[in-house]
Amino acid sequence: MKFAVIGHPIEHSLSPIMHHANFEALQLNHEYQALNIPPAHFHHIRDIAAEYALDGFNVTIPHKERIIPYLDDMTDEAKAIGAVNTVLIKNGRWIGHNTDGIGFVKGLNDYYGDLSNAKILIIGAGGASKGIAYSLSQKTSHQIAVANRTMARFDDWQFDIEAHALSEVDTIAHQYDIIINTTPVGMHTSTDQVVSLQQLKQDALVCDIIYIPAETAFLKAAKAQGYDTYNGLDMFVYQGAESFNFWTGQQADIDAMRQRVTKRLYS
Repeated sequence: MKFAVIGHPIEHSLSPIMHHANFEALQLNHEYQALNIPPAHFHHIRDIAAEYALDGFNVTIPHKERIIPYLDDMTDEAKAIGAVNTVLIKNGRWIGHNTDGIGFVKGLNDYYGDLSNAKILIIGAGGASKGIAYSLSQKTSHQIAVANRTMARFDDWQFDIEAHALSEVDTIAHQYDIIINTTPVGMHTSTDQVVSLQQLKQDALVCDIIYIPAETAFLKAAKAQGYDTYNGLDMFVYQGAESFNFWTGQQADIDAMRQRVTKRLYS
């Protein structure tokens, strides 16, 4: 079987390394590659998938919402979220799913523990944010808060959240137990921070779904102020494992996937 991840830019992605580690562990002769597709060329996505004979693919920034019109169907979860990061191609039909939220919550549960009473603030309102907010809303008794620079971004959200302007974060952040950056700010070698971290709860957990670098400027600043931090590596691994299950019906070797990615990031 042949799989891929599509995005722009995509050179940084460790998805091929991670999925091939899983294929090797399960002794499968599958293929997985990264395909750079600029937004201007996205209307060719059906032709591109056919050219590479793909059986499925992952979708990353900036295409998680752009892919929806090209799908034949979506899982109920993807419909509720309004964003797709995994596509199964079966009998010529394209079926969209979202494993971002599932992946993030599995990892966060492992790290943080019980989320049922956690008050959570998410920064950013893109495709990843939607998936994470939806999955977390199933876990906590509190309404999820989401802050974004442009409030119009919330117009197409299909489920209830507490929407805030990004400019409000500094004045409301102290109310939350967990703060999660879902924007691409801080990716690669960027030293930018999406917001400053002022007056958080003493025991607040500061998260960033970025995993390259392993510690963004946002997390470094949080750690310097004494806050516990958590990056996007677990989310990356778990969402990949969930994608593999969606494509094949098989359980992934999560340990092999995590070990390969960790070795590449930290060695």
